[in-house]
Amino acid sequence: MPLCERVKVNKRKRSTVNEKPKYAEVSSDEDYDANGESAKKRQRRDKDRSWDVEERDRRGSGEHRKSGNRDSRRGSGSRYRDSSDEHSPPPSMTEIARKMKIKEKQKKRKAYEPKLTQEELMDSSTFKRFLTSIDNILENLEDVDFTAIDDDEIPQEFLLGKHQLSELGSESAKIKAMGISSRIPSDKLVKLLNILEKNIMDGSKLSTMMSHDHDAEDEEKLWRDLIMERVTQSADACLTALNIMTSGHMPKAVYIEDVIERVLQYTKFHLQNTLYPQYDPVYRVDHGGGLLSSKAKRAKCSTHKQRVIVMLYNKVCDIVSNISELLDIQLLTDTTILQVSSMGITPFFVENVSELQLCAIKLVTAVFSRYEKHRQLILEEIFTSLARLPTSKRSLRNFSNLPCIFAPCVLRLNSSDQDGEPLYIQMVTALVLQLIQCVVHLPNDKDIFDEYESKVDQDVLITNSYETAMRTAQNFLSVFLKKCGSKQAEEDYRPLFENFVQDLLSTVNKPEWPAAELLLSLLGRLLVHQFSNKQTEMALRVASLDYLGTVAARLRKDGVTSKMDQRSIDRILQESQGTDETQQLQKALLDYLEENAETDASLVFARKFYVAQWFRDATTEAEKSMRNQNSKDEDSSDGPQHAKEMETTGDIMQRAEKRKKFLRNIIKATPAHFATLKMNSDTVDYEDSCLIVRYLASMRPFAQSFDIYLTQILRVLGESAIAVRTKAMKCLSEVVAVDPSILARSDMQRGVHGRLMDNSTSVREAAVELLGKFVLSRPQLTEQYYDMLIERILDTGISVRKRVIKILRDICLEQPTFNKITEMCVRMIRRVNDEEGIKKLVNETFQKLWFTPTPNQDKETMTRKILNITDVVAACRDTGYDWFEQLLSNLVDNLVEHILKYEESLAENKGVNSTRLVACITTLYLFSKIRAQLMVKHAMTMQPYLTTKCNTANDFMVICNVAKILELVVPLMEHPSETYLATIEEDLMKLIIKYGMTVVQHCVSCLGAVVNKVTHNYKFVWACFNRFYGEIYGYSNIILELLIYFTKHEDEEVKTKAIIGLGFLVIMHPSQMFMPEVKTLYNGILADRASSINLKIQILKNLQTYLQEEDTRMQEADREWKKLSKQEDLKEMGDISSGMSSSIMQLYLKQVLEAFFHTQSSVRHFALNVIALTLNQGLIHPVQCVPYLIAMATDPEPSMRNKSDQQLVEIDKKYTGFIHMKAVAGMKMSYNLQQAIESSRRTIIRGFRQDETHSALCAHLFSMIRGNRQHRRAFLISLLNLFDDSSKTEVNMLLFVADNMACFPYQSQEEPLFIMHHIDITLSVSGSNLLQTFKEVGYSESESDLDDLDLEDVEKVMRLVPDNPTGLLDFANAVQGILLLLVLKQHLKNQYGFSDGKIQKYSPTESAKVYDKAVNKKSTVNFHPRQTIDFIANNMARATLSTDVKKRIVRQYLDFKVLMEHLDPDEEDEEGEASASANIRNKAISALLGGSGPMSGPSPRNQAGPETDDDYSDGDERTPGSSRRSRRAGDSMNETVESMDVIALSCPKYKDRPQIARVIQKTSQGYSIHWMAGSYSGPWAEAKKRDGRKLVPWVDTIKESDIIYKKIALTSNHKLSNKIVQTLRSLYAAREGGAS
Repeated sequence: MPLCERVKVNKRKRSTVNEKPKYAEVSSDEDYDANGESAKKRQRRDKDRSWDVEERDRRGSGEHRKSGNRDSRRGSGSRYRDSSDEHSPPPSMTEIARKMKIKEKQKKRKAYEPKLTQEELMDSSTFKRFLTSIDNILENLEDVDFTAIDDDEIPQEFLLGKHQLSELGSESAKIKAMGISSRIPSDKLVKLLNILEKNIMDGSKLSTMMSHDHDAEDEEKLWRDLIMERVTQSADACLTALNIMTSGHMPKAVYIEDVIERVLQYTKFHLQNTLYPQYDPVYRVDHGGGLLSSKAKRAKCSTHKQRVIVMLYNKVCDIVSNISELLDIQLLTDTTILQVSSMGITPFFVENVSELQLCAIKLVTAVFSRYEKHRQLILEEIFTSLARLPTSKRSLRNFSNLPCIFAPCVLRLNSSDQDGEPLYIQMVTALVLQLIQCVVHLPNDKDIFDEYESKVDQDVLITNSYETAMRTAQNFLSVFLKKCGSKQAEEDYRPLFENFVQDLLSTVNKPEWPAAELLLSLLGRLLVHQFSNKQTEMALRVASLDYLGTVAARLRKDGVTSKMDQRSIDRILQESQGTDETQQLQKALLDYLEENAETDASLVFARKFYVAQWFRDATTEAEKSMRNQNSKDEDSSDGPQHAKEMETTGDIMQRAEKRKKFLRNIIKATPAHFATLKMNSDTVDYEDSCLIVRYLASMRPFAQSFDIYLTQILRVLGESAIAVRTKAMKCLSEVVAVDPSILARSDMQRGVHGRLMDNSTSVREAAVELLGKFVLSRPQLTEQYYDMLIERILDTGISVRKRVIKILRDICLEQPTFNKITEMCVRMIRRVNDEEGIKKLVNETFQKLWFTPTPNQDKETMTRKILNITDVVAACRDTGYDWFEQLLSNLVDNLVEHILKYEESLAENKGVNSTRLVACITTLYLFSKIRAQLMVKHAMTMQPYLTTKCNTANDFMVICNVAKILELVVPLMEHPSETYLATIEEDLMKLIIKYGMTVVQHCVSCLGAVVNKVTHNYKFVWACFNRFYGEIYGYSNIILELLIYFTKHEDEEVKTKAIIGLGFLVIMHPSQMFMPEVKTLYNGILADRASSINLKIQILKNLQTYLQEEDTRMQEADREWKKLSKQEDLKEMGDISSGMSSSIMQLYLKQVLEAFFHTQSSVRHFALNVIALTLNQGLIHPVQCVPYLIAMATDPEPSMRNKSDQQLVEIDKKYTGFIHMKAVAGMKMSYNLQQAIESSRRTIIRGFRQDETHSALCAHLFSMIRGNRQHRRAFLISLLNLFDDSSKTEVNMLLFVADNMACFPYQSQEEPLFIMHHIDITLSVSGSNLLQTFKEVGYSESESDLDDLDLEDVEKVMRLVPDNPTGLLDFANAVQGILLLLVLKQHLKNQYGFSDGKIQKYSPTESAKVYDKAVNKKSTVNFHPRQTIDFIANNMARATLSTDVKKRIVRQYLDFKVLMEHLDPDEEDEEGEASASANIRNKAISALLGGSGPMSGPSPRNQAGPETDDDYSDGDERTPGSSRRSRRAGDSMNETVESMDVIALSCPKYKDRPQIARVIQKTSQGYSIHWMAGSYSGPWAEAKKRDGRKLVPWVDTIKESDIIYKKIALTSNHKLSNKIVQTLRSLYAAREGGAS
């Protein structure tokens, strides 16, 4: 938003002699709004309603012309977005200013005809009414002697009525707008002004402070209403007087000093005593007369204002605005100006008076611009008031998110920061910038540059004016900075100055704030001077250094991040006239400012400032060039170099003079003349203007001062003062954070390296911090600075050591591959016994580095952590491992402390989730499991958790984990107290008696450890358990009956509990598992598919638990056997035990194995666990499990796949040949398993993984078999035999097997070649048999008829086939196996790049070494037998034999017949065309298999086989010159059709086959062609058709989609070659099959 929108209030414009009357602007706005308003502008208007309901009234007003034009212009660029849409922040100063402007316009709603003369305007009713009102007032006071009136008393007759004054105010404003106030006789106006003075005086000293006490007496309220009425009347009198005095062309007599003084007196009094107390509670006076300055007053203050106060506030804003206009017209006395200055500055330090502050900027700027003597006083008053800034703004720039309407000291800029948040600056900063800008004066329009001498004078005037602004800025900065020294009393100016610097950095390079760049440039020099001067106060030196660091970092950031939009600059230059780029850009910026100055008067100052600045720059450049030339003339010698330098100086002088002349022309151009010189208004918008300013500023000193600032900061690194050195290092750290490459400078490196060894801890810490930021942002340089950093870990300063550890930690986390990680960890761990803070930091560091969980998939990170730990342990071999134990001990201590703290928080807040507590205790258990000694000292702390009340699952987890910890820790305690042990025993026994199985299991284990290893209190345990276990020991049969009874209960939970109990019973009494009831129960539930999943799982768990207990028992027996083996033979006992286990597992084995095929993975999981335990214990012969394990190796769950594979590997090691023996059965079971898993989804079962790997499901099986050539070949032949038509295998299973064979991990060429060789054998036998079968099934009258039928003769075959042939569906089923073999062969050819020649040369009897080459697999080739997939999807195996199905089978027969014809090489091919013929066959096979099978739907046009030139793996098998002839149809379709090319077509409107034509030319619709006549076997010639009696060439237009083959080469006899004929037949077949 332009500054005008921020600074303008209530449409208060400067009304100078040169300003056009406002009524003249109303010409045709309503027509413009009605007809010319753009869509974007209407949209913006609709959005504005959310903030401004008065926008509707504004549309028709006269003043809308300018803003409307500006808005519509901005609407044309995408950069401008209206700030008032529904998601925008609350209104900024733009909206406030606009609302005030609208209110003013509503008072002047009436429009006047623009072409009325002065006389006609004087005849208007408004003028006459105003004149009549004056006459009536004067007539009533005709006899009064004005000179005799005492100032202290006001005669009642002088006081005008309320409505009379209100009418005078509004009418005078209209007359002022009409520009005819000067036509009223001056004597009348003087008398009226004297009368108005008395009316002003009447209310100028009345106090209106109102309490919000609602219980006040009615009489007091009436009295206050009367006072407010008098005050309001005085305000109307002030406005009337000012409207008269600020009108154009008024006589000097009306500028009556007493009236002006009275207006100022009134305004100042009511600002101080009425408005400020109402809007800012700090200014309220209590009954005792003191100021209530408490911060709480502002916080508790009500924002509600009485209507009469708001009305008075608006009137006073109008008065202040009119006073600023008066200052531009009339010179006032110093006394008056002092009052005006004081009145204008005060609002900037009051809250909630945004509109008044905007008016005050205008007022103070007017004073500062015209009254040079008062400038210093104004600046001093600003300094005096700075400490009174509202407290909410004194924190460091925390107000960027505050809405402007509630943040009166904040001004919103037109731009935003990098995150898109709006930028704000303090209103005081805006005032200072405006004051400096308004100092610049340029010669006005009357100054004509006629003579040379006059021109020189004008040059000096411009330069001096700019230097005055510089001195003002220098003065302000030096005074402000001095106040930032040591804190004076309660006033601390440092936060204010820091805010001020940040504001300057926000406004720099913004077109409306040119003074910001000047201030920053001066500030840089001043700061360098202050901190370089050792005599300066230390606090000020440090502050100056801090501010300069901020400025330098911002300069560097701009230099690194700001990218000049050269295209925008070039566009602006192209649209402007001239050859000097700088002049063109200056002109563009000045045009932009001039254009927007119409609605924002403050931009006039910015424009003047730019002109003066550039003028002085040109002058300075010329003077500098002259000085350099003079110095060279004194000591230079003649020569070409000297002449060249002279020429360069002349160019500089000439360019400077040219630019000065350009600026003079701009200065003296009148507004009307300037308007003709202006560029197109659409050329430059706000963003462009910012870009121009930045571009022009890049050539000025401030933009180039970074190196100077950095050098000065580096220079003070050698200072003796520690504070200065520390601050200098922090400044450098700021710069490095913005641009790390700056550390590559040699002076930076010297400075930083020197400070690493500084004698001050704070300096060393700052240097280390700087290095840390650098190496973290530039990892490639970590090695270079590593030694410097690692040395500082032994620094004497605690803060330095902490900083180094933090940096090393960040390097470990962000650069995990750095080669010194191990050394860094060792160095950090050695600090584990350092000061408490460092010890804590080291613990946290390694907790994060080593003991933070990693994602399951991130194996690399986990491996890196493990290697890191082991490397660190290995590195500390010589120094011992005490530190490692100490580190772990510290971690454990921290965890226990954390548990206690968390327990306290749980006790205080019962609603807190206890999951974190469980996690901590679980972690302690894991530590105890690895090294229980770490928990010994915390055992006493853990014991009370055994008494936790169990209400939730987390409570049970706490008890279980504590029991497991105590089980490991208590036996290691030295001399534990008897009381403690007794308490543990009692607590554990209570838990065993009270709670369920989970708790009982862990508590019994813990109690056993305590009693057996520590207390030996067996009597206690015996007494407790004897009652229960003693009773049930002899009644196992009765218990079995009870449990069997409950397994038949209706409730599933009861059944589950009974089966659990049964499981525990049979562990102690394994013979019970032979009982018929148990056998029937277990096998029944496992075999019944309808039984509950939970029951199945529980039975499998029972078997698993039994086997685990047996395994434990056998291991114990083995240990005993080893002890006693020399004395007696105990082996028979073990054999008897294992024999029982084996018998039990033989009893239940079949049902457990069948559980592999359950749909639920949990059932399969437990079944696999049982089988694994059985195999590990050697209880059964493994061969019967092999097919099931092969099937489980295809399970979707990785854990089960891995476990099955592991079992298969173990079996293969022990029993070679078992896997091969059951491999085919395993493949079939794998299919059954996949069928069970996919049964719910009803999808087609595929034999490879549906992920990016596309690996075979049985890949591991093949990997195990492929090592033995004999086994591998037998396995592959067995799989291929499944495809023979004689074996009635399900089609989906064949697809599953084919998928696996296509995706097996083949390694040598012999493997796929062996498969393809046997496929050829199978095809030659089974394929011919299938064709004969069809002929027999079809009951053909003449078999020769079928032999002669072509691919297109479906209807002929349909006529030969009887209506109800038997066995036709069997033929369709049997064909699928052969088709799958064909697709498999084609797939293997394409995937491994084999040629037909190589396949035919292969012989299985040859030595294995011949084909023992590694295969080259292509990852992009996928196995997709579409015909078979469609066959399965359409359920053709069970289809009813309808006409459509019969037709499909016939089509399938014809396709199959063609395929069989293509299998054998074409012996009739000419020599040299063998390779081409092979390729043609491949294309035909690919087209029929992949393109248009009878069961497939529409297919991609002309889809050829996936074979590529890579199919020729051996170069010697390619015939020279065959590359063009062997071009695939797909490649042909990728070529460009050119004129005279012969092409094949498939036009739907013609039935002929083939369709051949010659291309004439390309057209917009497709191609123009000349048809050719011929046949598959005959010659081709250009076709002709009859046109009347003539035969003319048959020309036609076709679409590109009709082309099926491009670039056909006819033979010398103009015939199609055999390969082209076969390809075209296949393509036409594919096209028709797809269409059907």
